[in-house]
Amino acid sequence: MSASRFYLALFLLVLSWHLGLSMELPLIAWIGTGFTLIAALKIVEVEHPTYGLIFVLFATGALTGNQVLADWALEESWPQENGFGAGVMISLLCYVIWVFAADKGQSAVNAVNRSSQTILVWGLLTLLLLETSDALIISSADLGLTAEDAGQIGEQLHFPLPALAGLLLAALSLLSNPGGQHVTRRMALMLPVLIALPLMFNALERAQGPMVAALGSMMPRGGDYTPTGFSPYQTLRASVFLRPSTEPVMRIRTDALPSRYLAGNRLVNLNNDLVWLPSVRALRSYDIFDAELLEGEQWRYQLDSHHFSAGNSLRSTMTIFNLANDDYLFTTPNTTHVAGRFSAISRNAADVLTPNYDRGADARWVLESGPAVAPDSENAETLLLPDFWDAQLQEHSEALAGVTRQETADNIVEYFLARDYTLQTSFDPAQPFHDFFLNDKAAYCFWFASATTLALRANGIPSRLVGGYLIHEQLSEDLWLVRERDAHSWVEWQDEDGYWHTIDPTPASITAFFGGYRSSSLSQWYHRLAGQWEILIDRVLQNQLAASAITWGGLAILVFLFAREYRRIRNRQESIGDLGLRFQKLWQRFLRITQLPDQQSWTSANYAANLPQSWPEEYRGTVREFLADYSRQRFGSGGSAGLEELEAMLQRIQRDSRTLSTLSTHSTNNT
Repeated sequence: MSASRFYLALFLLVLSWHLGLSMELPLIAWIGTGFTLIAALKIVEVEHPTYGLIFVLFATGALTGNQVLADWALEESWPQENGFGAGVMISLLCYVIWVFAADKGQSAVNAVNRSSQTILVWGLLTLLLLETSDALIISSADLGLTAEDAGQIGEQLHFPLPALAGLLLAALSLLSNPGGQHVTRRMALMLPVLIALPLMFNALERAQGPMVAALGSMMPRGGDYTPTGFSPYQTLRASVFLRPSTEPVMRIRTDALPSRYLAGNRLVNLNNDLVWLPSVRALRSYDIFDAELLEGEQWRYQLDSHHFSAGNSLRSTMTIFNLANDDYLFTTPNTTHVAGRFSAISRNAADVLTPNYDRGADARWVLESGPAVAPDSENAETLLLPDFWDAQLQEHSEALAGVTRQETADNIVEYFLARDYTLQTSFDPAQPFHDFFLNDKAAYCFWFASATTLALRANGIPSRLVGGYLIHEQLSEDLWLVRERDAHSWVEWQDEDGYWHTIDPTPASITAFFGGYRSSSLSQWYHRLAGQWEILIDRVLQNQLAASAITWGGLAILVFLFAREYRRIRNRQESIGDLGLRFQKLWQRFLRITQLPDQQSWTSANYAANLPQSWPEEYRGTVREFLADYSRQRFGSGGSAGLEELEAMLQRIQRDSRTLSTLSTHSTNNT
């Protein structure tokens, strides 16, 4: 084993242990170690992977990681959260070890050949970018260095050992190859980098976040662009121009839409900075002891329902698929139960529900809606008015009062529905709320919902602001889509019996807003197809046995494709090797027949230019023709057919050689 290959093997051992310890799966490290030793000792001869084999390898790793690795991984390890990515990383490790095993040797010209380049590039990227185990990170304090010794930076330096070892072994592999040209000169250029390496890790750790933020702020956003999706807390701005995104956040499947509203929070306190704050109350959590286990390993939780349902005693369900990168759980106003593959649900002071999904579970939940279970007690916070509330605002609110709470709520909603909706607001910065409420200024939903909430309270009606999404984009008869642009605010008020009612004071001209941010036909077509695909998969996978059969059947198909492709490549390589041996034997026969010298450095053209002048011209022409055809067939794609043509030409040369030899002998005897 050459020194360069030895250092490359050590590099792969470091990579294997780095990956295994980072995943907290030592088995991965031991498997990588075993495969690396087999490859280094050339115990098994393997062929280079083709693009087809690489695809099957990574597809197998991704499927196995998503379906199996997430269940094997330890709690709170990153493979548990990202089994797909962990499977891809294991496939990458197998790929670089495979390339190492199939490597035929170092290049005589380049410092590293193509296989070594592949191993070093992908290996170094993994070592530098993948999270390093805490046990493999040492600090300057561990080395006995003070902050002053470390460079007057006032803080400790940290050294990830796998990355340092990988860079050192990569450099040694490069230096130990005697065939590379100007290797020493190249390594001299790397010395400053190696010396500054400890500082580089710490500099990257400090600067990466600010650099990414700076780059993000440099990206063009078309003005004051903002996603304008749901947020746990809401803020009113005196002057704002919003451009909501059409990014999808939820896909809903339901036979009958029980409500157009999906609530994400409920807020009660508006401060002088026009920021809505949650209620002052203890956090609430639901765990499996509060739930009922359903088929498909789903847990069904009962939620507090105090919402008036207008005499509707029928229950309805809707399945919601989360498409966003958050764990918020949205419910309809009259949701009584929620089910899903989560072992617990937490409810914070803002009434935001957050589920704790099981390993490998899809981010989805099922809502059951029905009549209210019981009325709710009154909360003094739902009657609080902000400090900026004055006699003008109170008088304006009391002018909308009715005889009953229901009549007052209807009057306030009718008042605001007659106003104009706009995303472009322009209020008095000194008193923005007064300007909006008293001067009938146009605004968007947050302002209308906030003013309605306070106007109800000014008339002694408990109320609260609700934030979430408005459902309006229908893809098919039973499929709906919710986007970030559908983020909405509305109001809930409490009647004399303690039941809550939903009202929406936002003017109907909001429909023009949705028209201005219409979804593309391609997006609608994609989500319609994705929704139907989910329905099909759910029906197929209702049986656990069928789900397991499909998973393992898919893996078996990938393994079969892998074995068949590799066998085909192996047979082709063996065929090529056998054909090459036949060409070599044919060449040796040619040299014996013509009695030409065996000059291994000569090409066919050299032989054709140095044929004996004593040969007859016709014979020399036949030999030249053979040499030209041999060069073309041997290094072309003639295969067995080309070899047969050369065999026939060689037989003719052999006959001519015998004739020439007979004539030469007869001439000598006559002499």
